[in-house]
Amino acid sequence: MSDTNTDRPVHIITGAGSGIGRAIAQRLAKRGPVVLVGRRPEPLRETGTPLGTEGRDWIAIPADISSSTDRARIIDKTLDTLGRIDALVNNAAIGFNNHICDMSVEKVATLIDINLTAPLLLTRLAIPHLIKHHGCVVSIGSVAASDPFPGLGIYGCTKSGLEGLARAIAAEYPMLRAYTIHPGAVETEMLRSFLSTDDLPTDQVLMPDDIAIAVESFINGQRDEPNGASVVVAKN
Repeated sequence: MSDTNTDRPVHIITGAGSGIGRAIAQRLAKRGPVVLVGRRPEPLRETGTPLGTEGRDWIAIPADISSSTDRARIIDKTLDTLGRIDALVNNAAIGFNNHICDMSVEKVATLIDINLTAPLLLTRLAIPHLIKHHGCVVSIGSVAASDPFPGLGIYGCTKSGLEGLARAIAAEYPMLRAYTIHPGAVETEMLRSFLSTDDLPTDQVLMPDDIAIAVESFINGQRDEPNGASVVVAKN
């Protein structure tokens, strides 16, 4: 295990290769090393390279968070390389634009697996290590959890489950902090796969850094919301 980073907080960020995850990594790298998790290695390296020295300021772990083997590898490599875990940001997600009865059973299962089961089980692995440093878990939900756009109903259901995860952590492990951030429309590849700029102009949506600022404030302990809370971040 490396001992070069044991005095600096370490942050795991899933879906760190682009969009909101990349913006979160850029923010949290000012606090301490970031662990960049995503399916493809090259986008992770593009995120990490400007952040400092690989192996000290950041590491990239290409992984499929729906794989139990990969989830264990994320935790093990983080500890082996950086020595601790202080924050976990569950950001990785997928979305399908289908009404409830039009979505295939296979797509439903995939949404639940990646958007809810995988972050829950990754968090479960991280909790014993987060406890050592009174750490924080922040999950990125969606306003679709409470106000689903037609076609995003099941996606919203999976994001609702992240609220329950935060509340459960706060109740069962009060030495930890856990929160859910529900963004409104954010300028990402996923948004544009659903809506064009003609349907929703860029000046009417959030930028990824708007969400990263909220994540950073929760991890820094700068918010007044109670432990386990869910908050909406939307365009004014």
